[in-house]
Amino acid sequence: MIENAEQLKEKALDNKDDLKKKFVNIPIGDDEYGFRLAGIGGKAVKLEKYVKYDEIMAAIDEGHDEGLEAIIKELIENFEKEEENEE
Repeated sequence: MIENAEQLKEKALDNKDDLKKKFVNIPIGDDEYGFRLAGIGGKAVKLEKYVKYDEIMAAIDEGHDEGLEAIIKELIENFEKEEENEE
Protein backbone atom coordinates (compact mmCIF):
# COMPACT_ATOMS: atom_id res chain seq x y z
CA MET A 1 0.00 0.00 0.00
CA ILE A 2 1.32 3.44 -0.94
CA GLU A 3 1.73 5.65 2.12
CA ASN A 4 3.58 8.75 0.91
CA ALA A 5 4.27 10.96 -2.10
CA GLU A 6 7.67 9.43 -2.81
CA GLN A 7 6.22 5.91 -3.10
CA LEU A 8 3.41 7.24 -5.31
CA LYS A 9 5.92 8.98 -7.59
CA GLU A 10 8.12 5.88 -7.85
CA LYS A 11 5.20 3.66 -8.81
CA ALA A 12 3.95 6.23 -11.35
CA LEU A 13 7.38 6.57 -12.95
CA ASP A 14 7.89 2.79 -13.01
CA ASN A 15 4.60 2.43 -14.92
CA LYS A 16 4.79 5.67 -16.91
CA ASP A 17 4.28 4.20 -20.39
CA ASP A 18 1.22 2.16 -19.41
CA LEU A 19 -0.31 4.88 -17.23
CA LYS A 20 -0.18 7.37 -20.10
CA LYS A 21 -2.72 5.18 -21.92
CA LYS A 22 -5.24 5.40 -19.07
CA PHE A 23 -8.20 7.69 -18.49
CA VAL A 24 -9.60 8.87 -15.19
CA ASN A 25 -13.25 9.86 -14.76
CA ILE A 26 -13.83 12.93 -12.61
CA PRO A 27 -17.29 14.12 -11.53
CA ILE A 28 -17.85 17.85 -12.10
CA GLY A 29 -21.33 19.18 -11.43
CA ASP A 30 -23.89 16.58 -12.47
CA ASP A 31 -21.67 15.00 -15.12
CA GLU A 32 -18.57 12.81 -15.21
CA TYR A 33 -15.67 13.67 -17.53
CA GLY A 34 -12.87 11.46 -18.81
CA PHE A 35 -9.38 12.93 -18.58
CA ARG A 36 -6.33 11.28 -20.13
CA LEU A 37 -3.18 10.89 -18.04
CA ALA A 38 -1.15 12.95 -20.50
CA GLY A 39 2.04 13.17 -18.50
CA ILE A 40 3.76 11.32 -15.69
CA GLY A 41 6.68 13.29 -14.33
CA GLY A 42 8.92 13.53 -11.33
CA LYS A 43 6.80 16.20 -9.68
CA ALA A 44 3.27 15.80 -10.99
CA VAL A 45 0.69 14.00 -13.09
CA LYS A 46 -0.74 15.95 -16.02
CA LEU A 47 -4.40 15.46 -16.95
CA GLU A 48 -5.69 16.41 -20.40
CA LYS A 49 -9.11 16.80 -21.97
CA TYR A 50 -10.19 18.49 -25.16
CA VAL A 51 -13.55 20.27 -24.93
CA LYS A 52 -14.89 21.50 -28.25
CA TYR A 53 -16.63 24.86 -28.47
CA ASP A 54 -19.79 23.29 -29.89
CA GLU A 55 -19.82 20.81 -26.96
CA ILE A 56 -19.59 23.75 -24.54
CA MET A 57 -22.54 25.55 -26.11
CA ALA A 58 -24.62 22.38 -26.50
CA ALA A 59 -24.18 21.53 -22.82
CA ILE A 60 -25.18 25.06 -21.80
CA ASP A 61 -28.24 24.92 -24.09
CA GLU A 62 -29.23 21.63 -22.43
CA GLY A 63 -29.16 23.30 -19.01
CA HIS A 64 -25.87 21.91 -17.73
CA ASP A 65 -24.90 25.08 -15.89
CA GLU A 66 -22.61 23.53 -13.27
CA GLY A 67 -20.48 21.22 -15.40
CA LEU A 68 -17.07 21.56 -16.95
CA GLU A 69 -18.48 23.24 -20.04
CA ALA A 70 -20.12 25.97 -17.97
CA ILE A 71 -16.90 26.53 -16.03
CA ILE A 72 -14.90 26.91 -19.26
CA LYS A 73 -17.52 29.21 -20.83
CA GLU A 74 -17.56 31.43 -17.73
CA LEU A 75 -13.76 31.57 -17.66
CA ILE A 76 -13.62 32.68 -21.29
CA GLU A 77 -16.51 35.15 -20.93
CA ASN A 78 -15.03 36.83 -17.87
CA PHE A 79 -11.43 36.87 -19.05
CA GLU A 80 -9.74 40.24 -19.09
CA LYS A 81 -6.20 40.59 -20.30
CA GLU A 82 -3.84 41.83 -17.63
CA GLU A 83 -1.95 44.94 -18.53
CA GLU A 84 1.81 44.67 -18.47
CA ASN A 85 3.56 46.83 -15.92
CA GLU A 86 6.23 49.06 -17.35
CA GLU A 87 9.20 49.57 -15.07
